[in-house]
Amino acid sequence: MKKGIIFDLDGTLWDSSKEVANAWQAALEEHFDIEKDITAGMIQGVMGKSLYEVADILFSEFDKKKRWELLNYCFERENEYIRSHGGILMDGVEELLVQLKLSGYHLSIVSNCQEGYIEAFLEYHKLGDYFDDFECFGKTGREKGHNIHLVAERNHLDQAVYIGDVQGDYYAAQEAGIPFIHAKNGYGSIQQEVPYITGLSQLPKVVEDVFAEEHHEWNCKMKKITSFTIDHIKLQPGVYVSRKDYAGSEAITTFDLRMTSPNDEPVMNTAEMHTIEHLAATYLRNEPEFGGKVIYFGPMGCRTGFYLLLAGDYASSDIVKLITELFEFIRDFRGEVPGASPKDCGNYLDMNLPMANYLANRYLEGTLYGIDEKHLIYPE
Repeated sequence: MKKGIIFDLDGTLWDSSKEVANAWQAALEEHFDIEKDITAGMIQGVMGKSLYEVADILFSEFDKKKRWELLNYCFERENEYIRSHGGILMDGVEELLVQLKLSGYHLSIVSNCQEGYIEAFLEYHKLGDYFDDFECFGKTGREKGHNIHLVAERNHLDQAVYIGDVQGDYYAAQEAGIPFIHAKNGYGSIQQEVPYITGLSQLPKVVEDVFAEEHHEWNCKMKKITSFTIDHIKLQPGVYVSRKDYAGSEAITTFDLRMTSPNDEPVMNTAEMHTIEHLAATYLRNEPEFGGKVIYFGPMGCRTGFYLLLAGDYASSDIVKLITELFEFIRDFRGEVPGASPKDCGNYLDMNLPMANYLANRYLEGTLYGIDEKHLIYPE
């Protein structure tokens, strides 16, 4: 069985915040003549975030085009500076890597950094021989969760764990579908109760325990599909990412369009669900932006909502506009339901357009209009 340990970089393996701040300060002063103090604390505050977020946070006073110009030049100078100055390694990094390699673990790094940054880290500290792979936002243009999954898949890891230090690292591991270990010696804290270390010397034992527990759970019971692991008592109507699957390197995102509160209010009848299915399938296949990415739209067996499968790697917030416009179409539709004929449908009489109109309006007014994060991310 091939086991892999995937590391976050900043705050987990090293602290380069001082060196990065020095590089950025020089870049802004020399190339742009901008008087702006860049501190190590500011850099620590954005480490782990996507490059888009870094630009928006540190250069918020500039327009988007200028933010990216500043960010890209700072990254160029940063990579050069790191290659010649390095950073501060966490205590015991090389000793840990030696031990893990001798134990047969596949080691890799996934970071939300720019391309060239991980290479600079490995080059300066001469740690390249310990790592089998690495990936970053700057290379793929994808968030950390996608890249963790990508590394695990392309290296054919049977078991993998992600080691990180901030809340976003936990979310990324969750998205990738692998266990997470919190490096408490890093920059941030984690809201959830997870396995943790306070120093790198503790990692081998904690990793061993995590893999053993995961293997035990696998042997004791069949792995539940993702939708069965959600607490339906807490689940409210919303738009959620149910799961992400991969065909090769291409993602397929399954969305949970939950229209009624499970086990708390009456489910939808088949006639109105059937009507919604016909109308939604027609609308979605003809939608200009997403039409070519629609793989499937259909009802949940529990009759509390629908599943939508899109080709691509999406967050629930990415499709709020699409789903809102879809249900406005269903709410306002009048006339003959597309495909509601004996020639086109195997149960064409099982239709209820007025109820479909009503349920669509209920979903819009009660959930989609003004939807917040609580109704975009599954409850813990």
